[in-house]
Amino acid sequence: MVDLKGAVAKPNVYQISSDERLVDLIRQAGGFTDQADQKSINLSAKLKDEEVIYVPKLGESSSSESTDSPISSSVSNQVSTTSGPKININKADLTELQKLTGIGQKKAQDIIDFRMKNGDFKSIEDLGKVSGFGDKTLEKLKDEISID
Repeated sequence: MVDLKGAVAKPNVYQISSDERLVDLIRQAGGFTDQADQKSINLSAKLKDEEVIYVPKLGESSSSESTDSPISSSVSNQVSTTSGPKININKADLTELQKLTGIGQKKAQDIIDFRMKNGDFKSIEDLGKVSGFGDKTLEKLKDEISID
């Protein structure tokens, strides 16, 4: 089940199948409202059980609602996961990428956009080719990420 909130026609808790994506859930909920900030939504994101998805309104700050991000937050995402399994940046979705130290919605989406345009990262250092990722960011993330 997924809890959909925010600028959608029918916010509610929805039963989902394991292969559904956010675009399917938005359709189930009757679509976006006129105030929805659709540019901040990754419609291709895979849904996960117990996930909370918040669709922000235009001009709304990312700290609105009680989730960690305006897009998506799962129960497990509310606790930092710096020690644990590494996150594969070639396969991770928006929610998973936001678990990384210092990675919010924008940087997570930038990683996904870069990956979709250029293909999988060949090395961790390739993350430096994404806008906003310099040596300091790579140094912070190197122990949290993998490419395979």
